[in-house]
Amino acid sequence: MNFNDIFIILLITAGVTKAAAFFAAQAGHMTLAERRSVALKSVGIQAVILSIFVASGPNILAFFHVSISGLEVAGGLILLLFAIGLVLGEDHSHEDTPPASPASMAIYPLGMPLLASPQAIVAITIASTTLGPGNRGPLWLALAAILAGNLVIMLLLAQFGGGSSSAKKGPGFSAILLRVVALLLAGLAIEIMALGLRGYGIIPPLPAGFVH
Repeated sequence: MNFNDIFIILLITAGVTKAAAFFAAQAGHMTLAERRSVALKSVGIQAVILSIFVASGPNILAFFHVSISGLEVAGGLILLLFAIGLVLGEDHSHEDTPPASPASMAIYPLGMPLLASPQAIVAITIASTTLGPGNRGPLWLALAAILAGNLVIMLLLAQFGGGSSSAKKGPGFSAILLRVVALLLAGLAIEIMALGLRGYGIIPPLPAGFVH
């Protein structure tokens, strides 16, 4: 695996797209300082978690006797439950329910599972195992590039998102955006779980020529 291969994999699995959409939909009630704090903390949490798996991912899984397939199924299930909660929880939220605090939002769901996502952890663990100790330089460089890009995008959203612009769009816009994000997350979660189930041999592999 070279730098380009790893960078593309991490761009897909650890990119900021879904986290940015969620942040844009939820940051309307926050001040500029709070939005910046959330952006910094969430990417910082992603950096810490993914760095741990770059350095020790294979050892962590071996210590807990967890396979890559098991990690995929468990991570996909957590992501699916979160996506379902976005849809169902939105309908039952009322004015007397306070919005999530910036500190808690930075940890969950932004830091994990949206930025430090299950698929990113799986991809990094596989790359770390393939490269082996002492040969993970390309993985570290690719992760640093992804984290820098994520931080820039989140800070731009913090600077120009929320506030009066979100107020003009109204709560309907946020509700629609959240449901779109939830639908994408649910589909992604099912794909991750399917990968794990195929690893266990519970469901058959995709037919040849199937466009994924």
